[in-house]
This record gives sequence, C-alpha cells and structure tokens, in this order.
Amino acid sequence: MKKHLYSWLIVFGCLLSVSCQQEDIDAYDKAKDYIYIDIPYVLDNFGRETDSRVDSIAYSFALDDLSVKDTIIHVVVKKIGVPAMKDCPYTLELVDEKTTATSNLWNPEVLENRSIKSGKMADTVAIRIKRALILRDQWMQIGLRLQPNEYFETGYANLQEVKISFSDILSRPSWWGSWQSIFGEFSREKYQKWIEIYYLGADPKLASNGTPYYWNNMPSYPMESWYPITYSYIRMLREYFEKNEVYPDGDSSKPRIRIPFAN
Repeated sequence: MKKHLYSWLIVFGCLLSVSCQQEDIDAYDKAKDYIYIDIPYVLDNFGRETDSRVDSIAYSFALDDLSVKDTIIHVVVKKIGVPAMKDCPYTLELVDEKTTATSNLWNPEVLENRSIKSGKMADTVAIRIKRALILRDQWMQIGLRLQPNEYFETGYANLQEVKISFSDILSRPSWWGSWQSIFGEFSREKYQKWIEIYYLGADPKLASNGTPYYWNNMPSYPMESWYPITYSYIRMLREYFEKNEVYPDGDSSKPRIRIPFAN
C-alpha cells in the first residue's frame, strides 16, 4: 500500500511540475511572439563557444588587402515561438548615443522595413561598413536596439541591443622594438607586407613552447644564425621595397619606405 501511495505521489509531482512549467511558457509565449538579437558567443582558446555573449560585433580592416573597400556585418534577429504564416514587421532602431559612425561609413537605410518573413524564424540584417582613412586612427561604432511593436514583444533582456565596432587600425606589435634595427621605423605598409610574406605556416621552425614562428609570433631576438628562415623572409621583404616605390600613407612627399637590413 505504501509502495503504491509513493508511486502516485511521484506521478502527481511530475504532473504538477509539467503543469507549472507549461504555465511559465504560456505566460511568456501566449500573448505575442518575442524577438531578440542573436549576438555571437565568446569563443575560448580552442575556438569553442562559451556561455557568454560578446560585448560587440567587431571588425578590423587592418589585415585586409588594400583593395578591400568594404565588408558586410550580419546582424541576426530571431523570434521565440513558432513560424507565422505571414510577414511580421519588427523595429530595429539606431541608438544615437551609442553611435559614432556617420552615414557615409555604413548603410542606415538597411534598418527600414524589416520583417521576419512568412514561415521563417529569423531575419538577417546586412550592415555594409566602408573602409575610410578616419578608421586608421579610431574605432567607429553603430548601436542598434529592438523596439516592441504590434507583432513582437522584446524577449531576452540582454539581447535587445547590439554594438557594431569597426576600424582600420594596425598598431605596432610588441616585438617591433626588438627588431627595429632590422625593420627600421614602424609603418603600416611594412607591417602589412610582413604579415603577407611571413604568414602562419611559412616557417617550420618552432619556438621553445612548441608554437610556430610567423608575423604574430616572432623570435625574441634578431639573430640570423639562430633564425635563418626568418631572415630569408626578411630578405624577401627588403627586395619588395627595393623594387616597388612605396610611401607612408601613399604620400610621395615623405621618404620612401625601405628596410635597413643590409645582409
């Protein structure tokens, strides 16, 4: 008898739990559909998603070829619930106080007339950001925020806003000082060409910690006898600037860029 009573209590408890959970879901879903921005997750050192979201969607043109003039940042807006059998407009507005990018640097008209299409659960907003000289000196930002309307309530509180940050800043790397006698004064043009020439995988030699040498993991000291492969790529860099007239920021009134390494 006690055994049967205990079994019925378990069943009743499960039913009560399911009922409570369903009430919570209904309270969230029934009145309207909900909407949120699917902000990317932070990745760990192995490229795996963590439980945290990024502070902003960031992009730098710094490592792109100079021929790259713009790029697309995708902002994904999703709904909670089930697909609707009609187009459902939503409102994605510009947050002025969190925006420093002027309209000539991106396409604000893309925010107009947004909707999640019939039978779909998401919409992708293609933000086209443009490369400009001002980005070499500062980061620009675009702040976006969802607003409720007759079709949608806003869902997850921490996923209602997104910040897009972009620049073209190529900073002097920490290793440059140790190698300045070889490379000379830092310039964007030298560094970009070095990144292109001494790419990851170009040098089979490994550092003491087992990581490969390349533009972002240089040997600690410039010693040709220890790092002959690195120096072979430095010669390629020097040859490039000997054969091509390259000036800082394309300004021919400035001294031509050269590599002082002479061996």
